Amino acid sequence: MKTIQLQCTLLSDVIISETSATTGNRHSLDFIPGNNFLGIAASKLYDKENEKTHLLFHSGKVRFGDAHPSLSGIRGIRIPAVVFTPKLKNGADERYFHHLLPADLPKEIREKQLKQCRDGFYVFDGEQATEVNVGKTFALKSAYDSENRCSQDHQLFGYEALSKGLILYFEVELDDEATRYAEELTAALCGTRHLGRSRTAQYGLVEIKQASFQQLKSDAAVANEEVLVYADGRLIFLDEHGLPTFQPTLRQLGFEGEGEILWEKSQVRTFSYAPWNFKRQAFDSQRCGIEKGSVLVVKANNTPKPASYIGHYKQEGFGRVVYNPEILSQNKADHEGKAKFKFEEQKKTQSEEPRKEVKETPLLAYLKRAQEKDKRVFDVQKVVNKFVNKHADKFKGERFASQWGSIRSLAMVTSDATKLKESVITFLDHGVAKKQWDENGRRECLEEVMNTPNISLQELLINLASEMAKECKD
Repeated sequence: MKTIQLQCTLLSDVIISETSATTGNRHSLDFIPGNNFLGIAASKLYDKENEKTHLLFHSGKVRFGDAHPSLSGIRGIRIPAVVFTPKLKNGADERYFHHLLPADLPKEIREKQLKQCRDGFYVFDGEQATEVNVGKTFALKSAYDSENRCSQDHQLFGYEALSKGLILYFEVELDDEATRYAEELTAALCGTRHLGRSRTAQYGLVEIKQASFQQLKSDAAVANEEVLVYADGRLIFLDEHGLPTFQPTLRQLGFEGEGEILWEKSQVRTFSYAPWNFKRQAFDSQRCGIEKGSVLVVKANNTPKPASYIGHYKQEGFGRVVYNPEILSQNKADHEGKAKFKFEEQKKTQSEEPRKEVKETPLLAYLKRAQEKDKRVFDVQKVVNKFVNKHADKFKGERFASQWGSIRSLAMVTSDATKLKESVITFLDHGVAKKQWDENGRRECLEEVMNTPNISLQELLINLASEMAKECKD
């Protein structure tokens, strides 16, 4: 088998719609399906139906993989569906593996109300997981009336597209009998090409060239009866009657021998769409399958090869799976299923083109203020959460609930940070509760949090007092 690694750079915005519908709320995919590259190659090599074209485009022995967003020479992957994050603000930077969580969840995990991570592409490098920025644009268009040379009435529609400058990586796999066409296939793919919708207008211009990159690997160190099947591509399976199914058999998943699929540990998401056949100018049959990023847990006594293609429509990039991916192995989580690697956002976009200065309008000014407010609230809440988690046990009891209420009242009427700090210190130094504040380090921790730099003290004390009053009453 031969593998050709390729890089696809967007030279303009590219429209890859989730569905082939022309009305309604339409969104763009955040990756480029392999059938787009199959179409590019076919436009150059498919002159007539013969043994060569059947081998390249119909047999499944040449597989055009999906192009995923990348970062620093690493191909991104859809975040696995077994990765969960706390729904509540406490522990928002934590991640848990669903298949490794104990059957009887500890109270502290239940209280976090874990929710599934579904969107985004991540690059995994050692113990670090970085989200890839996939920028999108939106434009309103109108159909053109060529007779009257104006826009047609009632023909306004919108296009969401992948932003120019995005770099994606994909592979083309050729079985042994097709390797003799590798150079010809590479030449047909490489160069400046068009793909997606409206490619005859302003969209769809890309540059494809050969490039080496890293991608998701299998963890050879895993020795466990439970095998994880990660869907790196969309999966389509048919049952014995030729109908789509969301419950594949072990054989369809690439396993030989006995075993079972542990559905209670698996996380499966689905998709459905009808592809448009340009040659016949009609829709093909509805395709229903398992979405990219899904993870199936299989209890079996054997493990297939690290990466493989299963299911149907392999030539279009469907069916690529990775068995026991290294990011989901036991050594990447503690005994309670908490992931050891850290998640963070990409610090800068891939496009290095300098942005043009935009004249500030009232709308932009409003959005800028709203963004600054959201960041200010986030920073304040982060400090409050840290204080509550660390010091809440020191303030249990109704007496301190009223004390925090008094501090909140002071903060509500005093916006000047210096005066507010003096008022709070004066409050702590007088009254019947002074002795209690001086005990157990309560006063010191409050004074320490009030000295937090780059934070609005008024907003901090209002939110902190509200949260602590609740904690004292529990």
